[in-house]
Amino acid sequence: MDIFSLNYPEDEDVQEVDSCLDHYYASILNDGDSTALCYEEQDSITFNGDNNEIFRDYKTTAEDVRAQPGVPKKELHELLDGLAKEIDYTSISKFNISRSFVWEGAKRALTRKSFCAKNKMSVKFTDDIGNSEGAVDLGGPMKEFFTLVLQWMVTSQLFCGPEHHKYISFQSTCLEGNDYFFAGTLIAMSLVHGGAGPQCFAHNMFEALHRVPDKVAITIEDVYDRELQSSLEKLSNSVSKEEAVQVMNGNTLQGVLDLAGMLQPIQTTDDIRKIAEMTAKWFVLGRARPALESFLNGLSTLGVLDALTQNPDVFRPAFCYYPEKLTAESTENLFQVFQSPVGSNKAVTESLVLSRWHDYLQDIEEGEDSLTFNDILFFSTACKVLPARKIYPTIQFLHHPEACGEKSRFPKANTCSNILYLPVVHTTYEAFVADMTFGIQNGRGFGNA
Repeated sequence: MDIFSLNYPEDEDVQEVDSCLDHYYASILNDGDSTALCYEEQDSITFNGDNNEIFRDYKTTAEDVRAQPGVPKKELHELLDGLAKEIDYTSISKFNISRSFVWEGAKRALTRKSFCAKNKMSVKFTDDIGNSEGAVDLGGPMKEFFTLVLQWMVTSQLFCGPEHHKYISFQSTCLEGNDYFFAGTLIAMSLVHGGAGPQCFAHNMFEALHRVPDKVAITIEDVYDRELQSSLEKLSNSVSKEEAVQVMNGNTLQGVLDLAGMLQPIQTTDDIRKIAEMTAKWFVLGRARPALESFLNGLSTLGVLDALTQNPDVFRPAFCYYPEKLTAESTENLFQVFQSPVGSNKAVTESLVLSRWHDYLQDIEEGEDSLTFNDILFFSTACKVLPARKIYPTIQFLHHPEACGEKSRFPKANTCSNILYLPVVHTTYEAFVADMTFGIQNGRGFGNA
């Protein structure tokens, strides 16, 4: 954790969140040019529903991110920073999103005539009764949107399998509605615009993204339908033709084998194992081939698929699950602290608050609090996991009274600038913990700029 000194007079006002509502925590500091949000219709995209391709009036290449012989391999954030150079900050693609219907709003935005993936995104959320929250999107709402839409996608019918071992599904209605294409597009946009990747794909599923699916090795253990997996294992372990035929004629296998084209005569035990293995491969990847192709068309947005194909090992952590969790130490080191000048009264108060903050993180790690480190990250940055492109969150302090004349008891955040504001009014550690936890758990949403 880095600590910096803020050299401003004790009586000088510092721009902070202005609110008297203790239940309204996450807010926006508008230090950008609001004129950048002007919206103009652009005929820059044509959507072709027959082949799921997007044709734009610009060309995105990945020349800067391809692995070159003899050149050290770049890190993921460096590759994505290179792709992000294509983002046009003078043009806007608008997303009007209800958190309860995030997929519906995302699809509306992606199919709008003026949509272009390289445009700067402007996300406006509505609350539960449909009123606009009015937040100017300087980055925070966009990151929250990507967090929510990726979370929706990986738990939807678009993907199958255990939580950290997902494969693409095959749902005809989703294919007809171009949902797989939209899913690929949103993942590509999330990575390039500053969000995270899905981080839940099975490794063989990831292999199918950059290799010919027929060349990806699939085993019976990869079959995510447990009943089918058990039947295929029983078939593979059959020691005689008669036993194999009996298993194949069972209720579970017969229909699947028929669809897979595997109802074949058995001559040897090798035939039995081959039928079981080929059926597993068809079930996991073969039957989902149209959905996978549509997904890959979407993932090619902004040059992501090209970069992934050239650098698969670098992109793998963004797509596959690795059990690397935030800890008290890593969370503490993630935030840079901006403190008042040494010797000032504010600096003394901030030193006490920081000691409580460090103990608070330690309590979370030891299970003494219901909060998680990912909750703190989401409250501070609108990302539930660390995004592929680097972020640099900071800690500042709520010294100044709000409009009601009192200092806030609760933490606040500027998710556009990744700032966590810590309260300084508590006289006991217990009160600090209670208000920190309550504030973070109830801090969804964005205020007016």
